[in-house]
Amino acid sequence: MSSSEIGNKDVIAVDLGGTKVIVALVSVSGVIRYRIQEPTCQEGGDLGIQQIIRMVRSLFEQNKLDAADIAGMCIGLPAVLEKDTDFVIWGPNLNGWKNIDAAGLFEKALGLAVFLEYDGHTAALGEWWQGAGRGYSSMVDIIIGTGVGGGIILDGKLVRGRNRLAGAAGWFAITDNCHSQREDSKKNGHWESMVAGPGIRQRTLDALPAFPQSLLHHYEDFSAKDVFALFDQDALAKKIVEETAELMGLGLANIVSILNPEIIVLGGSIGQHQGDVLLPLIRSVVKAWAQPISAEDVVFVSSKLGSDAGIYGAAYSAFIRTGIAM
Repeated sequence: MSSSEIGNKDVIAVDLGGTKVIVALVSVSGVIRYRIQEPTCQEGGDLGIQQIIRMVRSLFEQNKLDAADIAGMCIGLPAVLEKDTDFVIWGPNLNGWKNIDAAGLFEKALGLAVFLEYDGHTAALGEWWQGAGRGYSSMVDIIIGTGVGGGIILDGKLVRGRNRLAGAAGWFAITDNCHSQREDSKKNGHWESMVAGPGIRQRTLDALPAFPQSLLHHYEDFSAKDVFALFDQDALAKKIVEETAELMGLGLANIVSILNPEIIVLGGSIGQHQGDVLLPLIRSVVKAWAQPISAEDVVFVSSKLGSDAGIYGAAYSAFIRTGIAM
């Protein structure tokens, strides 16, 4: 079927994460017409695939559609994908998603053209198409929450990289100790171990004994969100938040110097929702450390789409890969 024959059709977008899966019907103008959400099945790859097939069939039934009415389908997921085939090599946060031809199984069951994308790339595509990056030709999307990931748009094109992992910024080495044996740094990446939620909590715990008056002593447990909430009330919280902003700024300064983007979009539970506190400090660190001309021109903003970035990006990837969008 030619792109002209499918150009007015909607696509199915799937955002598959470790805790939830969203299946949506999306128009070429970016309207989410319908969506379903469920907790992610973590009982193995086969059952996970069957869950999504069932959800898509439910979408068809609820909207009185069949495969002939749909241009294609794209799934954004946290997985390593084979370069030219979308074969799932490994999904570390998806139990049993290893060495699976998921696209082939979906196509056989649903009768659709099916594509897979690394979820950092779908988030970037979403922000570029319908979010804070709309109208820019070069954009970097950095997602900081329980982990750190992202995606890159350069000169109007998604940069996937040799192994389709471009944008895995959590692996930046923001340290002068190349012999460090810290387990979290080795497992998830050094920058992620410092600026993502679990790392912020751990740095706060490490510093807590030196701040006996801290309000955090009254918490049975606390998260990075609690630390940010106490920014104006607690000396330890203020110290940790300012250190976090500086560490973020160093990583983002490297991105600015290497890629010279027009705009950097910060998403995730920390990058997006704590922007009012973080952005002024981040900008000052970037101006101090990044290539001066690039640092002067780059724009920093918080995500407009939030957790919907992945759905919009999966939809846009489907439009690109079916030839409807460029």
